[in-house]
Amino acid sequence: MARDAPADCAPEDWFCEEAPSAPPELPPSPAEAGQPNGNQPAAPTPPPPGMLPENEIHLTPPMSEQGMDDEEEVVLSPWSVNLRLQGIALEASPHHRNTGLGGLGASLRYALLPSVALDLGFDAFGGSDYNGYDRSETSLSLSALLYLNPQRVVRTYLLGGLNASAAHVDAAGDEQDWTYVGAQAGLGLDFVVSQRVSLNVDMLGFIRGRTDSRAAGEPEFNDGHGNLSNTSGGGLFRGGVSLYW
Repeated sequence: MARDAPADCAPEDWFCEEAPSAPPELPPSPAEAGQPNGNQPAAPTPPPPGMLPENEIHLTPPMSEQGMDDEEEVVLSPWSVNLRLQGIALEASPHHRNTGLGGLGASLRYALLPSVALDLGFDAFGGSDYNGYDRSETSLSLSALLYLNPQRVVRTYLLGGLNASAAHVDAAGDEQDWTYVGAQAGLGLDFVVSQRVSLNVDMLGFIRGRTDSRAAGEPEFNDGHGNLSNTSGGGLFRGGVSLYW
């Protein structure tokens, strides 16, 4: 059976072969599709379905792990409150060896300059005094702190100021109220934990005199050799935390 001749075949030709059809196009190779110049790297293969991360968690290490050391600058708010535990070491009486007081305290602080701060403090103590009397005592103080290295994480400071206190004393069964006025000075270290928190320890020496109406007729101290005095002193040891806002 004769086949219809192609449209481009002459009538006088008995046999006219069909023009060869073009070979089927093959998909481009990965190198040709992703690397037109042969120099670009192939695109990374995406992970299988179900392996794509849904949420990212970013962890920020604490300042101690970020290289925060004694040479870094610290930026703190001028306002802070200091909360502390403290103890008073007193001279031991020949007749009463177990002397000393302990207590709590709090201060409101404001930094006038990075190196200078004012401290308005309130403290409460309880224990046994030089004469072996049980006493409770409260104190109000106004001090200035001078930071020797205010831009450091570990800051050294000097402290000095005035104080006034009132004590309720059980003098061998006779309940009395005594008042004092004095001064204190000392030094300490402040360890900055963050821009909101620092830890501190300090040591102060104080001296004071009794000022109540009974002081002149009934001096507080008698060494048994006729030496009478209303002036006393001691050491104050404190450890606390400062909160900035």
